[in-house]
Amino acid sequence: MIGIVGGTHILEIEVLSDVKEVQIETPYGRAEVDIGRIDGIDVAIIQRHGKRKDKPPHRINHAANFFALKTLGVRYTIGMGSVGCLREEYELPSLIIPDDYIDFFSGITVFNDSLVHVTPGFDEYLRGVLLDTAKDISSFPVIEKGVYFQTKGPRLETRAEIAMIKNFADCVGMTAGSEATVARELGMSYAVICTMDNYAHGIKNEVVDYREIVMRARENAEECLKIVSEAVKRIWHEKFLKT
Repeated sequence: MIGIVGGTHILEIEVLSDVKEVQIETPYGRAEVDIGRIDGIDVAIIQRHGKRKDKPPHRINHAANFFALKTLGVRYTIGMGSVGCLREEYELPSLIIPDDYIDFFSGITVFNDSLVHVTPGFDEYLRGVLLDTAKDISSFPVIEKGVYFQTKGPRLETRAEIAMIKNFADCVGMTAGSEATVARELGMSYAVICTMDNYAHGIKNEVVDYREIVMRARENAEECLKIVSEAVKRIWHEKFLKT
């Protein structure tokens, strides 16, 4: 089984066939999971903000979500997200498959009662699949790598904050760093593909409006999901059928 973790707009797209909604109890709390199929391949989807869109970024239970996926036998998980662009030279909308991240603020971990240190990062195999797939079928420009800067949320960033973090990163979001950390701690492979839907606050003198972000993210979600669905097929053939 392959995992997908998406944002609010995946709720509005019919992704799976033969869908079964389940709630899984984990040591970290309850997780809501949709289990179904993409072209006959077993897939588990978690909507990180909840099926009622009631979990803002700082309240997402990443540990429960990924533990639930692991319980279901998921080894490979693809994240989907919408990010703010920190580079004036990038054309929007674009796709980015980050190769590293900065997350100083979430403090997320599954190790609350033991002293364990992991080396965090995105899975290079999954990154390669997403990158090759995006290059093959996307109508958007594809940015092959970059640094994802995770802020805590739920508020957007100030101009001064963006002016600082643009010196160290290429895009800004609120979830992928936490997801990558928890996945690595649980021994799971994870990478993320993001739509760059807007310039971050102050980039190109842009004034960020949340309603505008939501509108653009909704418009571009289909493109991202098209790539993820094809990537699921490639992972299945390369990692499951050959074993």
